[in-house]
Amino acid sequence: MPRVTVIVPAYNAEKYITETLVCLRDQTLRDLQVLVVDDGSTDSTAQIVTAFCGADARFRLLRQENAGVSAARNHGLREAAGEYVLFLDSDDVLNDDALRAFADALDETGADLAIGRLQSFGAVAEKYNGYADALAKCRVIDKYNKTLLWNFLVGNKCYRLETLRRSGVTFPHIGYSEEGAFFMEYVLSDAVQTITGTMGATMRYRRHDAAKEASVSQRVSEKLISDFLTAIDRIRAAAERALDGDPRKDAYIQEILYKGDYVLLSQFYRLLWQTDDAMLRVIRQGHAAFERDMTEETAGRVTRLNADLPALYFDRSEAAAHARVSVLLPKPDANTIERMYMQSMPLFEVFVPADADVPQRWKSCENLHCLPREGFMRTARAQKRGAYTLTLRRPCKADPRTLRFLMRLPVPEPLKKHLFSVLFRCVQLGISAFDGA
Repeated sequence: MPRVTVIVPAYNAEKYITETLVCLRDQTLRDLQVLVVDDGSTDSTAQIVTAFCGADARFRLLRQENAGVSAARNHGLREAAGEYVLFLDSDDVLNDDALRAFADALDETGADLAIGRLQSFGAVAEKYNGYADALAKCRVIDKYNKTLLWNFLVGNKCYRLETLRRSGVTFPHIGYSEEGAFFMEYVLSDAVQTITGTMGATMRYRRHDAAKEASVSQRVSEKLISDFLTAIDRIRAAAERALDGDPRKDAYIQEILYKGDYVLLSQFYRLLWQTDDAMLRVIRQGHAAFERDMTEETAGRVTRLNADLPALYFDRSEAAAHARVSVLLPKPDANTIERMYMQSMPLFEVFVPADADVPQRWKSCENLHCLPREGFMRTARAQKRGAYTLTLRRPCKADPRTLRFLMRLPVPEPLKKHLFSVLFRCVQLGISAFDGA
């Protein structure tokens, strides 16, 4: 029996999967099984994995018709032979000692689950996740510790396979937050008694540039929004069962509601210009459902979190009419326009010359104003509605969080309005320190 089985779901993963497989091949824990589940890839993923299998008997390729990441993980779970099991996405990596650290922690404590560190990299500055670190530092983690609700990603967790199978928990067939539903349903099951942490294991989570190669968590669709709401419903139902009659129940449910609304607004509503009317209806309904069951204290937390938005407008025309920031682009390029529409502070409007190269998907946006090139700046200043004016005369690779950061920046409002463009450029140099959007 291998000590650890690692399950890697892969769909058209040729760009990064070699790096993932190399990190597993080079683990200091040698007694492992790696199951790569090819989910109907049409690129060279299978050939790359086959080469690893030929060179190392610990690697095995499983193939299936395209059925989604949950089906791929569940397929791997059925074939797993290790004492412990870890799920790793095909573009993420582990530190060299991660599997040994996980296995040692589970051996020493007899725990049903071990949680390690989480570090983002790629299109963002490298940074450790504070919630994961808080858990990884603990030798014993209470299964009702609310911090668990803020650490849904799957790759920094190692499960005792026998307990996982006894729990009956599998990945639900949804396209967003399936990791969170799986993780929390397992944690809240009767099968789980003990959880431990380990600082010796780190999963490095690759963040993609939303303007170039957005991951699932950086796209918006009606199905993804509905799937997320389904995941939160599942987690809440599991908590209701597990905490029935327990005095901690109400506070725990409030944390689930807050987490649900936090993600709904930050990951979906704040990308308003990437949505349509149908998506906004689902977001509005979900937000109303969360709000209906919130205490006044929890609702206040949501309000403070969104202090940069005077109101939530679930109509794109209304949002455009209440723009807080007017963005003036006298010499825009397509990339700068693209970056502005990725902003997670949606109450803005964009002014461009009529002959500007506007990407097709933004041309019909209600907050886009195309003006004659002659007298452009004069006309734009006369028509703008925002209290803050951002003028960009050169191409700009704006971080998606910049406008939101500036709205929350503790600078006197008169000064902020006067120096908004200057502050914007300065913030671009240090935006990686911001942990908001």
